[in-house]
Amino acid sequence: MKIVQVIPQFSVGGAEIMCETLTYALIALGHDVIVVSLYDYHSVITERLEAAGVDVRYLGKKRGIDLSVLRRLCKLLRKARPDAVHSHLYASEYAVPAAFMAGVRHRVHTLHSIAQKENGRAGRLLNRIFFHCFHTIPVALSELVRETVVEEYHLKPKKIPVILNGVDLTKCKEKTDYARHGTFTVLHIGRFVKTKNQLGLLRAFSRFHAACPESELHLIGEGELKAAAEAYVAENGMADCVRFLGLQGNVHEFLHKADLFVLPSMYEGVPMTLIEAMGTGLPIVASAVGGIPNMLDEECATLVPCEEQAIADAMTSYYQSEQLCRTHGKAAKSRSSQFSDLKMAANYVEVYRT
Repeated sequence: MKIVQVIPQFSVGGAEIMCETLTYALIALGHDVIVVSLYDYHSVITERLEAAGVDVRYLGKKRGIDLSVLRRLCKLLRKARPDAVHSHLYASEYAVPAAFMAGVRHRVHTLHSIAQKENGRAGRLLNRIFFHCFHTIPVALSELVRETVVEEYHLKPKKIPVILNGVDLTKCKEKTDYARHGTFTVLHIGRFVKTKNQLGLLRAFSRFHAACPESELHLIGEGELKAAAEAYVAENGMADCVRFLGLQGNVHEFLHKADLFVLPSMYEGVPMTLIEAMGTGLPIVASAVGGIPNMLDEECATLVPCEEQAIADAMTSYYQSEQLCRTHGKAAKSRSSQFSDLKMAANYVEVYRT
């Protein structure tokens, strides 16, 4: 099959990494893939895609509504003649009409988070039209996300496939040593935005560190709230125990060296970083929101309310017990097999053929 994936741009986030991972897996399964970015935005993800020989197109979108992008995308699709067009995030606003005008019969859109939060009101109205009138198939990342799609778009559950995110688990460097050698390293990976709750994590870590001083928090990522996080660290005298590592092209070594992974998000779909932590065999503290409870349970992680004291207490439990780290880490590694990239790609191919 030939598939065109369309995404607004390749900033470094979960949806963008999922699109990248799916592209590699589809190619590995023998399919042709063109990746389209609406904006002329380049990042470490586009560098990796291009280095791997993936056909990446940039449409030069301007801010706001840009109908010239619709024309360019339609022209691209007419020339490429794909079997399916797969959109992500708000790219459906351009991808679905362009695919319809270009005569591409199979149109798929992935909802990466709960339906009410992924798009604004106008975007949700367009998606309602696409799902009901343009025969576009919505794909949910979890059962919870599917429930929100049913509620928001008044679709029957059987019309909404659930496909779990996947990662290339062969890249994960499995952890085998759970003993604490000096500093206990807590790792978080995510964009610095409100929903990722890094400020809440910093407040929780401050409480944890007071009781468990041989510890450090390492933060990988960039984003609009990073400056606020850095200011909080400086104002509260935490510079000696918090490290900001910026963007990292390959996070697997950092995951392998960490003692604990923490994801305190206010809501999530099926986060890719969480799968990579599972694939590494790390013990995990995560907020019990979105699709996370469908991924993890008390046998392989500690799920907590999105509250600072609960997060601090959970980190303390792992700090104090090597056995708990080992038990949950090994169980998380075993559970990660459900989230392979090739399994994800094969499931999407079935949807493309629907």
